[in-house]
Amino acid sequence: MVYDDASTVYDERFLSTYADEVVRFESNGGITRSRAKAVRDFVHRFPDYDLLYLTDNDAFHDPVFIDSLNHVFTQQASLGINFPVSLFNTRFHNYPENIVGENDDFLFTKSIPGISHCYNREMAEKICDALNTSPSLEFKYGWDYSFIKVLDRPCLLSKVSLLEHFARDKFEGGMHAANSGLGEIGFADFERDRAINPTEFLIANRDLIIRTILK
Repeated sequence: MVYDDASTVYDERFLSTYADEVVRFESNGGITRSRAKAVRDFVHRFPDYDLLYLTDNDAFHDPVFIDSLNHVFTQQASLGINFPVSLFNTRFHNYPENIVGENDDFLFTKSIPGISHCYNREMAEKICDALNTSPSLEFKYGWDYSFIKVLDRPCLLSKVSLLEHFARDKFEGGMHAANSGLGEIGFADFERDRAINPTEFLIANRDLIIRTILK
């Protein structure tokens, strides 16, 4: 499902080629509102699904990410734990003050990148309850921190990145872009939130994606 926050660039017809359903808002309300809507829809409209995965339109995933998420949550269920999972390792969350532990595959962290959040149903329901009891949470900046805080537990941040965050599109610099405009100056934008330890699939496709965005 795609949540369209009243885009002036991409219309519903275009977006429908990438999703079974497009939810389009009449006015731009910011990413937190979109994420809140996604959580509520998951809890109330899709009760037969086990996992909610949230990502952005400027992400490119290794196709194995779905199997990886299923594997991680299956392991968690066998251990009786429920931690949010991110498959994107970035320097903005991979710093000593944010890390509370680690194992061979994951860092245990206080927060995870907003471009890759995965919750099981228990976690999504807890976030939904918080949204209902504290309406201001839906409009608070930094949803990726505030939603995680509601859960009051560590997060799992994969040491290998299964997606890249390009932080901009063809038409403008993204919210994380260090520069603006098109052409060669745009290359610096892609470095700001570059994946740490990406898979070979992501490495092989990175230059082609950047050239496609900028052409």
